Amino acid sequence: MTTRVPAPATQELLDELRRICAETVELPIGKITAEADLAADLGVDSLSHDEFVVTALDRYGLADLTSTIQPTSYPTLQALADLIQRLTAEKSSGPDD
Repeated sequence: MTTRVPAPATQELLDELRRICAETVELPIGKITAEADLAADLGVDSLSHDEFVVTALDRYGLADLTSTIQPTSYPTLQALADLIQRLTAEKSSGPDD
């Protein structure tokens, strides 16, 4: 089980997602931007995209939500960062598990 890490500020979250993405999909970190479409711009296949999203959600203590998330609905790091921040805020305002 991964230790829950609070979602950091947006730029810090994007930097962390870039690192996770580079490691997961094996791309140079310099090619990965917040706005780049993982499939269209970077050629990431759907399985790698799914693995990246699951890894990112797990990193931020959101692994229990992976079955309800459609990874391709979040084609960019910015879209995924927005989702993580929203879900983290919702979790922190709700009762503790």
